Parts: sequence; C-alpha cells; structure tokens
Amino acid sequence: MLDGLSGDARRARTTVLQRLADGGATTADLVRATREGRLAHMLLENALAPHGGTHTLVEISLLTGVSVGDVERWFRALGRGVSTSTFADYSDEDLGLARLLVGYRDLGLDEDGLLASARILGRNIWAVADSVESLLQERLAAAREHPEVALRYADEFRRLAEMQAQILAHVVSTHLRQQMRAGVADERAAGAREVAVCFVDLVGFTVLGEQVSPADLGRLAERLDTLATDLVEQPVRFVKMVGDAVMLISPDAAEIGRAVIRIFSAARAEGLPPLHAGIAWGPAMPGAGDWIGRPVNLASRIVAVALPDTILVDNEVRTRLTPAELSSDSVGLFTLKGFGGQRELFRLRAAESGTDTSAVPNAHPT
Repeated sequence: MLDGLSGDARRARTTVLQRLADGGATTADLVRATREGRLAHMLLENALAPHGGTHTLVEISLLTGVSVGDVERWFRALGRGVSTSTFADYSDEDLGLARLLVGYRDLGLDEDGLLASARILGRNIWAVADSVESLLQERLAAAREHPEVALRYADEFRRLAEMQAQILAHVVSTHLRQQMRAGVADERAAGAREVAVCFVDLVGFTVLGEQVSPADLGRLAERLDTLATDLVEQPVRFVKMVGDAVMLISPDAAEIGRAVIRIFSAARAEGLPPLHAGIAWGPAMPGAGDWIGRPVNLASRIVAVALPDTILVDNEVRTRLTPAELSSDSVGLFTLKGFGGQRELFRLRAAESGTDTSAVPNAHPT
C-alpha cells in the first residue's frame, strides 16, 4: 500500500489509509482498493456514508409504528435498497425516511398516490446523482492517481449532497406554487385535462447514430434538452426527454406553439441538426410523472410525418391559435398509424414576423 512512496507522499498516503481504517475498512479492503486505484472513491464513499446508529427493519418498524412490509415498500419506491429485515444496515437517516412516511400518512394522503410519487422521485434522484457525479469526474480522475488529494474535498461531498436536497425542496415548492396559480392543481387534478401535447425531435437521429460516436450523439440530445429547459416557461411544461425527442405539454395551444418556434430558432442558431415537431390537442391524464392519452399518441404520429424544420399541428390546435400571432397552412391529408381515416394537418408559422417555421416545401401526405 506504501510501495514506492517516501517523504511527504508516504505520510500523505498513510493519512489516507488511517482515515479509511478509522471508518471501518479492513486491511484486505485497503489492499484491494490500492491495487484497483479506488482509495479516493473509498474516501468519498466514507464521506457520504450516513452517520449515527444502525437499525434493522424490524427495529425501524417498532420505532415508527409502520409495518415492516410498508417500510420495505417505501424504501424500494424511493430507490433505497432493502436487505433482510434482521440485518442492521439501516442508519438514523433511514429511520428518518420511515418517519416521513408517518408524516405523510398523518396528512391523510392517498397511499397508492404517495408510493407512485415516491417512485418518480426515486427514479429521478438517480439521474440527479449521475449529473452531480459528472460534475466531479475531473476531480475523481485526478484523485485516482493521487488519493491523498481526495482528503481536501471528501468532506465537501456530503455538503454538496445537502445542497442538492435544498435545491430539490425549493424547486418542488416553486412548481407547486406555479401550478396553483395556473389553476392546474384544482378539483380536476385526478381527471383528464384538455391540453396541447408536443414532441420536438431531432431529424435523422437514427442515421446520425451510425455516423458519430455515442458520446457525440448523447451531447446532441443533451443540447436539445438544455434548449428546451431554458426556453420553456409556464404555462408550457417540459415533461420529459425521450431519446432524441422533447415532450412538452400546455393548457394553452398558442403558448406551446410559440415555445416550439423559440426552440427551433435557438437550435438553428446553435447549429444543431434540423428539428421537426408535432402538436395535438385533446384530453390527457397525468400519472407517474408522465401523461397518457390520445393527444400524446397523436402528437408522436404527427412528428413522425413532419419534414425537417417543420412544425405540424392538428385541426384542434389550429382552431385555438391567435391568427394575429400564429397562423397555419394546410399541408394536406395524412394517414397516421393507429388513427383511422385521413387527418388534415397544418404547418405552423409565426404570423408577426411573416416567416414560416419551415424552409422546405409542404410535407407530403402519406
């Protein structure tokens, strides 16, 4: 573990090994981590490890009054791994998580809805953790060769995790407030709502995947994600990124049209590959952090037939536009998979500038 080191370097490595040993690492653990270049990662894992007592699931159940089965379901929904009910590998922080479930129940919230919400949070927390790790990759790479460097910032990692929790709390509260103001979280919250659904897609993404590396392809999708996040404002909402496509939703058809035009313009300015988009209107149901319903399926079919640099909308969207700001021209009748008969589609353009959203001829009906 100290081979080839002398002087200050040897003393620094000894400090690292002692810190890890104090944290419970065995000699075998340290030897293996040294060989694999993982001493720095062990330090960071130690810094992020929960502190305080350890409990079994049975003990957590007794302390909170929540059944063992319900504690397990709650932890799994949040993405927290579950071991056997008699193994004491749960911290005081895990006990706090179980107590949160008690608090939620005291509010009288629907149990199934609560677990569904927890699953959404659990899935997305992994994405947040991945994004934070990517911020730290440069430091992690440097620490691989010089684990003693990790001592200077190991304790800051836990602080970073706490900062992310503060951001999450603020963002959730802000979004709930915005939804209340917009009248979204009202008595209709459990039912279907009339909304415009849009998919904005990178043209030729599959073909592009055969020409560039997966990393470059991922960066293109990330740039579209960033553009949409930066340019979308209430009452338009960013729902999700599906591969190379962004899904947006809004109770205002004109607002979603304007948002998509802004995204197209910014993508051209950044030199992204051409985009195309499809927008449909109808009743859709929110659930599990996503939306389901006929306009979701229809919008995905519409974007599939849109030519590059083209925004296509259905007739229901067209009738809800303000002609002075947004207008549309018929591009013909289309047969869309999963929808019987032919459907007339319209190409959206910004009326105030007199410029079309497309630089190509009308889409060809199929």
